[in-house]
Amino acid sequence: MAKTAFKGGDKLQKALNDLARKVNRGGSVEVGIFEDATYPDGTSVAQVAQWNEFGTKSTPPRPFMRQTINDKQGSWGNALGKALHATDYDAGKALGIVGEYIAGQIRETIANGSFAPNSDLTNLLKDRYPTGDYGSSEFLKAVSDLKSGERGPDGKPLVWSGQLLNSIRSEVSDD
Repeated sequence: MAKTAFKGGDKLQKALNDLARKVNRGGSVEVGIFEDATYPDGTSVAQVAQWNEFGTKSTPPRPFMRQTINDKQGSWGNALGKALHATDYDAGKALGIVGEYIAGQIRETIANGSFAPNSDLTNLLKDRYPTGDYGSSEFLKAVSDLKSGERGPDGKPLVWSGQLLNSIRSEVSDD
């Protein structure tokens, strides 16, 4: 039986220790809509996102977060592995990269996901007020016009002023 000698064990152990120290710093990443995100009128974007995600008495659910998780979570581990390698195993930087990757996937789902269509009233309001800036009198006029047969073009669900889409972000924190 031939003997094999292994040399450089000290260097290998040092390299592994250095790697463990880098990755051990750890941290976590949160992705989504944070509480400081608001519409111009002060409405919480997170609240509107919750209404969209789960629906309300008058609107169907449009689960953009759950759809993203269901469709994309399988790629996140591989993305983290690649990010760790690309950042020389700096966990904080790697989590930042993966957080932005996931945030981009959520934005993509909002922009192109398959959701229940808008109501005729929502389509009319979106057509008239593309920035989402309208008051109660404009709302009531749209309701009246809708009853008279007026319609707006079909709009994309979840896409109106861009506030929801632009509020998706990630934050890395040290644990």
